[in-house]
Amino acid sequence: MKHLFTKYLLIAVLMAIAWLPTRAQLVLVREVVASSGGTGVAGGITFDYTIGEPAVTTIAAGSWMLSQGFQQPEILPPLAPGVNPLLDFTLFPNPAATTAKMQFNLLVETTITLMLVNTAGQVVFSERKVYGAGKVIIPTPVDKLAAGIYTVIIKAGGMMYTEKLIVQ
Repeated sequence: MKHLFTKYLLIAVLMAIAWLPTRAQLVLVREVVASSGGTGVAGGITFDYTIGEPAVTTIAAGSWMLSQGFQQPEILPPLAPGVNPLLDFTLFPNPAATTAKMQFNLLVETTITLMLVNTAGQVVFSERKVYGAGKVIIPTPVDKLAAGIYTVIIKAGGMMYTEKLIVQ
């Protein structure tokens, strides 16, 4: 009986560990070095392509050339209801004197509401904007704010994130 429990516990731990890299694969960070690229449809099949330096053997026929390339897809699978669309929220520099930056990864295009709230509960800065999937950095000017402690509130996909910000 004891060995059976140990076996099930080990399987549960391995499944939990295997889930972590799978979730990390959904983060879309577009960092491609190429001269051009695009998307085309031929025969009901969508092709994503990048024009750049070929790094592998190419196939050429007349003026056409086919080589392996790297083009990030614009379409991600939809998120299940209740799944957090925002990952890796970071606020920097903290303390800030002129500009504070909020950085995070979005799994899908999402409307982001950003608010700065002072210690009296007053909203001193508010911005609402739609951001595409991938890495997002929002620079926010704080040089006109009085020195003190503020709460940064980010709302995305029905979720809310808060972080303290010190303005010098």
